[in-house]
Amino acid sequence: MEQIIENRRQFLKRAATTAIAIPFLIGCKSDILAHNTGSDILRQIRKNARPAGAEGMGAVEVPDSVSWRSVLASSKDEGEPMIVTGTVYKPDGKSAAPDTLIYFYHTDMYGIYGRNNEPKHGRYRGWMLTDKHGRYEFSSIRPASYPNTTFAAHVHMTITGVDRAEDWIDSILFEDDKFISPREREMAGKRGGFQPILKLEKGTDGILRGVRDIQLPQV
Repeated sequence: MEQIIENRRQFLKRAATTAIAIPFLIGCKSDILAHNTGSDILRQIRKNARPAGAEGMGAVEVPDSVSWRSVLASSKDEGEPMIVTGTVYKPDGKSAAPDTLIYFYHTDMYGIYGRNNEPKHGRYRGWMLTDKHGRYEFSSIRPASYPNTTFAAHVHMTITGVDRAEDWIDSILFEDDKFISPREREMAGKRGGFQPILKLEKGTDGILRGVRDIQLPQV
């Protein structure tokens, strides 16, 4: 009798475990399908990337899995932590532009890109694929000007889509940078719309934050 009771308990335990596992497996399948869809999009985008080695471009090296968020720095990195958020809009400046690939890179806190065996564009480079709302976000450190120059500190950015070739947009600049030239202020927003010169605000957590919205140029 005790054996019968024990077998029944084991059966109920297995049944309960299976009931829990089924939704989990369905969820995993959904995630896999979503990932595959993203991979298909990235394959199409790669076709519009500039060739490897093209000056300042990087869409061709996009990883197989990309989020709308990118984290380039940790708490151990030297420099002021910075988070930039934004929304990419279609050429009308109003409709969100999902599945737009952003490649970006910048110097370290000393104004240097690659060191030793790092890539040409340095360690502070990454990719983001805008979500269905056109959003993107990256966490990094505030870059510095090139050593012994009067070039304003900046973050390079390119955009690529399934229906548009990779191209530059205005680099992100910083409002309090004394090296921003009158010409840079005059041309700000000509490629990428909105305002690429950011006024960073430091939160109570010590992180600098700014918003850089983007308007896609007409194809």
